Formats: sequence, C-alpha cells, structure tokens
Amino acid sequence: MYKVLLVDDEDLDLEALQRFIPWQRLDMQVVGAMNSAVAAAKYAAEAELDVLVTDIRMPLMSGLELAKLAQEKNDGLRIVFISGYEDFSYAKQALSLNACSYILKPVNDDEVYDALAKAKAQLDYARGMKETEQAYREMVKRQDARPETLPPSPSLTFKKNRKLAQDIVAYIHAHMHEVITLRNAANAFSYTPNYLGLIFKEETGISFSDYVVQARLEKAKELLKHTNLKIYEIADQVGYRNLNYFSKQFKDGFGLSPLEYRRLS
Repeated sequence: MYKVLLVDDEDLDLEALQRFIPWQRLDMQVVGAMNSAVAAAKYAAEAELDVLVTDIRMPLMSGLELAKLAQEKNDGLRIVFISGYEDFSYAKQALSLNACSYILKPVNDDEVYDALAKAKAQLDYARGMKETEQAYREMVKRQDARPETLPPSPSLTFKKNRKLAQDIVAYIHAHMHEVITLRNAANAFSYTPNYLGLIFKEETGISFSDYVVQARLEKAKELLKHTNLKIYEIADQVGYRNLNYFSKQFKDGFGLSPLEYRRLS
C-alpha cells in the first residue's frame, strides 16, 4: 500500500480527510495525520512516504515549505495541496513542485478522491517503470538463455522496438490489478494488437499473454512473502477475480499452492 501523510492545522478538516476518504480502495494507508507542519517535516525526514496531502497556509511553516522538505527525503513523492485561499501565487508555486492537484476549501470528498486516484496512477506507473529491468532479467532467467544471447538491458538500449517493449512491460506492471488484454495495450500505444504482440514476442522471446501471467504470479510471490494480506486480497491485487483459478495457475507455475508457498517462505 502507498503511504500517505495528512497535514492540516484545522483538526476538523484533518479528521474529515481520515474518515471520509476510502483509503483502502485507493490502495493507500494513512501513516500520519498532523496539525503541525513543523512536526510533519520532522516525520517526513525519517519516514518513507508516497503521498503528502497538506494545507498550504499554516503557522510557523507553510505547506509549500513542508512539501519541499518532504520531497528531498522521498523521491517521487506525490503532493496534493489544499488551500482556503484562491491565490494565484500559491497555485503557481504548487505547480513548480509538480503537485498532483490544488484543491480549494471547503473540500469536496469526490474532488479529493479524484486527486488521490491521479496520484495513485502516477505512482503505479513509476513503480512499473522501476520494476521493468528486474522483470526483463527474471524473464530471461526463466528461459535459461545463455549470457551471449541475453537481450540488452532496456536501460542500455535506444532501439525503437526495444524501447517499445520496455514501455509495454512497464504498462503491464502498472495495470497488474486490472484486466490486461493485448487489445487494451495496443490501444494505449496506438498500434494494432497483432503488430504489438509480434513486436513484444520478437524483443522478449515470450508472448504478451504468457508474460502477463508470469508477471502476475511473480508479483503474487512477492506479496505472499512480504505482506500479511489474505490470499484472496493478493489474488485481487494481481488481477485475478477467481481465487480458484489464481491458486491453480500459481501451483502450475511454481509447484506449490499460494498457502504452501507462504508457509515455506
């Protein structure tokens, strides 16, 4: 789950953010809720954060100052600013900090949800890009390829089709909790399904659909090993809506059921 810090010097507004936003649905967890920007800055300097939701005008330290400090520690931090003032200078500074959204009070829950959903989409995409190179290497390992036949690392090549294959892998990881089809991916990259599937197979040595399955199962292994999520929750996070089908594919892939794998991990 993505870790969220809430900061607002108005206690009622802070409580409303905690209570009325469906954090679980956004795959987010509120790890801190503070009414002091100074205290929040100290917390952000030590904690790992993904999202900062902060009021702008607060005593002693503004939300803008807080955001700058928090970004120094947390690379890729997504920021949602909330303000009681329709001030162009605030909005301009917020844009300079690559804020996801700038919301005016009184806060509308739907507007906050949409801002957080946007932040989540950006985080999902960034996470997918970071996992791309590891995904390539795992994919090659499973093929038992000889070192001299390994495809070049996606971060070290600039060929058109390799870059496209890299972006497709990132797309798969970013949308793993959703329905992924070759047609949807082709639409996202403005190609025909047949052409996109052919390019992916030529560059990676594996079909698009087979890679989707492998990526889902590898992610499931990671979640089984490193989280306390229930197995049906893990299945849902990696795109399986049918628990029995997920368990069958996992066992076909690794020789163990998800429960057996967790017990042995």
